Amino acid sequence: MKNKTMPLVILVLAVILALLIAILVSTSTGHKIKKLDKFADLVEQEYTQYSASDLEKAQAKYEKLVAKVEKKELSGEQQSQVNELKGRCKGYFAQAKARLILEEFKNAVDEAGDDVKDAIESMQ
Repeated sequence: MKNKTMPLVILVLAVILALLIAILVSTSTGHKIKKLDKFADLVEQEYTQYSASDLEKAQAKYEKLVAKVEKKELSGEQQSQVNELKGRCKGYFAQAKARLILEEFKNAVDEAGDDVKDAIESMQ
């Protein structure tokens, strides 16, 4: 009798183990997507105050988070969610970069204006 039930017990244990692994993988992927979602929310709140250094750090963290998420096998719904989060982050990064470029340009124009003013004053 033992020999007949042993394969059945092994099969049941294998199925249970496979289900546990599937649940853990699914939870792990979901957790990584949630981390990316929280990061996108943080970027949305802070991007208007980013310095060039802050932007660089945020982009590096974004790359790490995305790499971890994309290592996992994603369902169609999860991939859509990740793509939306990636788009949000990239949009905020672009806006922060544009603001920084405009600030640099304004500073350069102001500095050039000061140089011209100084040159005119020295000529008088």
